[in-house]
Order: sequence, then structure tokens, then C-alpha cells
Amino acid sequence: MAPPDLLDPKSAAHNSKPRLSFSAAKPVVLNSPEDEYDTTRFTVMRWKTVSVIFFLVVLYLIVGALVFRALEQPHESQQKLAILAEKLDFLSLHACVNSSELEDLVKQVISAIRAGVNPSANSSNQTSLWDLSSSFFFAGTVITTIGFGNIAPHTEGGRIFCIIYALLGIPLFGFLLAGVGDQLGTIFGKGINRVEKIVGSLPQKWKVSQTKIRVISTVIFILFGCVLFVALPAVIFKHIEGWSTLESIYFVVITLTTIGFGDFVAGEKGLEKGGSEIEYLDYYKPVVWFWILIGLAYFAAVLSMIGDWFRVISKKTKEEVGEFRIHAAEWTANVSAEFKETRRRLSVDISNKFERAASIKRRLSSELGLNPITQEMTPGRRTLSVNLGPGDEREAYPNLALSLTPVPGALARNGSGLYLNGLSPEYAEVAIIESL
Repeated sequence: MAPPDLLDPKSAAHNSKPRLSFSAAKPVVLNSPEDEYDTTRFTVMRWKTVSVIFFLVVLYLIVGALVFRALEQPHESQQKLAILAEKLDFLSLHACVNSSELEDLVKQVISAIRAGVNPSANSSNQTSLWDLSSSFFFAGTVITTIGFGNIAPHTEGGRIFCIIYALLGIPLFGFLLAGVGDQLGTIFGKGINRVEKIVGSLPQKWKVSQTKIRVISTVIFILFGCVLFVALPAVIFKHIEGWSTLESIYFVVITLTTIGFGDFVAGEKGLEKGGSEIEYLDYYKPVVWFWILIGLAYFAAVLSMIGDWFRVISKKTKEEVGEFRIHAAEWTANVSAEFKETRRRLSVDISNKFERAASIKRRLSSELGLNPITQEMTPGRRTLSVNLGPGDEREAYPNLALSLTPVPGALARNGSGLYLNGLSPEYAEVAIIESL
């Protein structure tokens, strides 16, 4: 009987193992404790992956360092030459001032700038950097981890309090940021669902796939948020602070990404502009901080939404790969079982044929009363060699098929008969042949 088709689910009814299937139905798999422990491989990043990412980050840093050096180092050299020329010109025009006195004046100016004082402004009408509005804005930059660096505590008590204040305020602001981000995410989700419903109610010829609708609506809401929290504030800061368009966008992005270099800070009087006097309202800086809060929450919501997309895609991919592995393992086990079953049946058939041949040989030997000398057996042919005496005649065994095997070089005996295989003239080799 031919072996059944291993890929045909209707054949091989004796094998009840599941077969390879790519149907949509999910197989029921009972997880063993080892499988539960193995799930950590999908949640914990391998050291090899961490090392690769680390080297990529280092390479990214090196590229960034080379680009920034090429862009900024020439400007720095020009500024060094310019300030040196200004010093020399000042000393040449004012002979009463020596170089050491000028250096002392420059150091005092630098210290004043680091303390947040504008040396070029008139001290009579200069507002304090530690009034209630400015202090509120500074406290906000501490708990948001932006840290512009334009002002900082210089007393020991202020620094000690800043450490404690940051350790307690940063987690508290984190909870607030997460809550506001969730609310914004809910609002965006409802807006996306509304857009999907509107598009879904269109006529059939205007309808598009659900995936395209979700992608388009998400992109629309992200762009709307960028306009509301990036473009519009940049226009306002350009108008109030007197910055250029690039400087305004630069400040907005650096602030909402919590980088906070401090070269541009809202609410300052523009030290780089020569101390231009700008009259700020008392609530200007608190309003800026609330904008920072909403903007950070918005970006957190967007990043969380993108992260959720990646997690969903990764989960689906892992499920599909897991299902394929399960089906492949089942198919491999089924093929192996089929192969073992086929090999077992073939071995049993061959063994039965050998036993049948041996029984036939024994029966023939018992009927003939012969003593076997050698036995050579093959699946297709068996040969039994016996010695007959000189008086034995072929007519004594009419039912026995005898085959005399001549040997090259044998000598004739009295002109009749053969010397076979070196036997004496009294014996001859007779082969009993049975075809299976």
C-alpha cells in the first residue's frame, strides 16, 4: 500500500495529530511554566541589541559633534578676534586705563550677567529677576526639568531648597503631565472618531479604507496641535520679544523638548539685543509657564500615541510569528510521525517476507531431507547449496528444480559430468532456486 500524502489532511486517518494550517482561527495552546518564563525574551532587550543601539547613539553623537564644530567654531574664532580688537582699541583711546583694570571690569560684567543682572540697563528702572512673577517662572522651570539657566540661586540656602524642591516637585509635575496628556489624548481620540464617522457616512464612491481614514485623521490632528502649540506661540513671541522668526521657532522647540539652553528666554529684556526695554505684564511669565505645561502634555500625548501604534504593530507581528511557529512545529511533528510510521510499516513488511522465505526454505529442506551447508539470502532470491552422493539421481526428485552451476576451469569426469567448485568426483554442487 502506498504511503499517504503527508500534506493531505484527509489522508492518513490513523494519525490524529494536527496538521499545518494557515486559517484565521487561532489555535488553542496551553502554556507551560517554561513558556511563561520565555515571554521575558519579548519584553527585555538583549545585551546585543543594547550594544548595537549604544554604538549607534555614540556614532550619532560623533556626527553631531563634527557638524556643530564645523558650524560654530568659526563664529567663536571671529568673536574672540573681535573682542580682542575692542580691548586694544579701548586701551589705545583711554591711556588712563591699563589692561589689568580693564580685565577686572570685564570679570565684574560677566559675574553680573551670570547673576541675571543686565549691566547695560539703567539700574534705577531695572526690575528684579526675583520678583513674584520671575520666581514663579523659575520654579516652573525647575519642576519641568527645563532649567534655562538664565537665573539660578546663588545663596547656600537657595541651593539647598532648590535640591529639595526639585526632588519633590518633579514627580508631582510628572503626574500632572500624565493626566493632562491623557485628557488631550482622549480629546484627540474623540476627534479622530468623529472624523471617521463623518467619512464613513459619505456615499460609497467616496469611501476609503478604515486604515487610511485613521492615518489621515491622526495626521490632521497632529498638524492642528503643531499649529496651536508651536506656530501660534512662535508668532506671539516674535511680536512681544522682538525675535526673528527663526529665533522664535528655535525657542519654542528647545523649550517644549525640555532642552532649555537659556540663550533665549521669554520674559527677559533681551541682553543680546543691547538691553532693549520691554514692559511685561505681571502675568506674562505665569502664562508662558502654563503654555509650557500644555505644550509638554501635547507632545507627551503624541509620543504616547505613536508608542501605542508601535506596540500594537509589534504585538500583532509577534502573534503572527508565534502562530506560524506553532503551525510549523505541528506540521514538522506530523511529517516526522508520518515518516516514522511509514518506515515502521516497511520494516515490518520486509521482516515478514524474510520470515516467510526462511519458513519456505525450512519446509523444503525438511521435505527433501537435505543438510544445508551455506545459506545466502536476499529479498529477491535465496540459494540453498547441498551435496549429493554419487548414487543420487535427478529422477529421484522430480519436483525439485536443480541448477548445476559450472565453474570455469573445471575438469571433465570420464567425458561426462563436471568437477564443480573443486569438489571430489563423487559430489556435485546443486543450487535450489526459489524466486520470491
